[in-house]
Amino acid sequence: MIDDSVDVLVIGSGLCGLTIAVTAARRGLRVHCLDDGRPGASLANFGQLHSGAVYAPVLPSLSAACWDHRDRWHDLAVPARVGQADGLALFHSADTVQRYLDSWNRIGIPVEEVDPRSVRSSPSPAAAFRIPDYSIDLLALSAGLVDLARTSGVPAVQRHAAILRRDPESTLVSIAPPVPRARVVVLAAGASTPALLSDAGIQHTLRTRRIAWGRQPGIAVEGVTYWLDGDLLALSPDQSGIRAGLPSVQGEYGTATEERARLLDALDRHRLSQSRPELSMIWGTVCEPTSLLADPSSLVVDLRRPPEGWTPSGNLLVALPGKWTTAWHCADQVVDALT
Repeated sequence: MIDDSVDVLVIGSGLCGLTIAVTAARRGLRVHCLDDGRPGASLANFGQLHSGAVYAPVLPSLSAACWDHRDRWHDLAVPARVGQADGLALFHSADTVQRYLDSWNRIGIPVEEVDPRSVRSSPSPAAAFRIPDYSIDLLALSAGLVDLARTSGVPAVQRHAAILRRDPESTLVSIAPPVPRARVVVLAAGASTPALLSDAGIQHTLRTRRIAWGRQPGIAVEGVTYWLDGDLLALSPDQSGIRAGLPSVQGEYGTATEERARLLDALDRHRLSQSRPELSMIWGTVCEPTSLLADPSSLVVDLRRPPEGWTPSGNLLVALPGKWTTAWHCADQVVDALT
């Protein structure tokens, strides 16, 4: 019999876990949050507050969710902002522009066309637009979210390495003491989610993959800059230089040596690699569904009514936002399922 000492036990205190805890507490639920103390995958993220402009033609639902829920980060994001309050979407060729303009108009993302000659870039873009994206210091954002959780009535996060156990007869999931039992467990552990589920004997349809980006000191960009065609290079101001990233190749990244060489080639093309030896590669891990039918903006799996490919559990939900910008959207879906 489950002890209702708390309504919701959230496993994970990253950006997703804490937004769920805050949302649940604000709706009157008794919340307990635990974490193993390791930095979450979100903190190794590239770190932009997305408007959705970048994804609009290819992932319209993700783009719309980024735009619809972006302002909910405002009070936390502004003090953590790095660089200008807007960014640039650049195009090597004008042929790609109309597809993005149509998508931005459909979603309602405000963009402003700017004179390409005013953009300090080499080569000069064929077209340029100002978009409402900016770079974030994710450590500062996370610290602000911790403070928000406290003032919203969420108790201090308990440091405890959760090991899930699923009872095959009742199908209920439990975590070994000293964690309090709860009516519902919400697994919001980011990249650790598949391993925690598999160790508990719970079948799922998630995978993890590594992602890479680079940090280059001694170079400056004023704001977030995306080339939306050609090499698709993304640049972001950092505290002492820039962050630079390229999309994966067929969904995967190569070795550290291969990715560093690929990124240096892109920076060379844009004349941004003055300090080659100082380019350091940063590796992160993302968790994502394998199903092409999954909503890329937010994945909430209620194992009380499991979809195909998932083992049922009478008290477990799994939560993964598509991007950290959509974490509040994910939190709404989780708490809606609980109330």
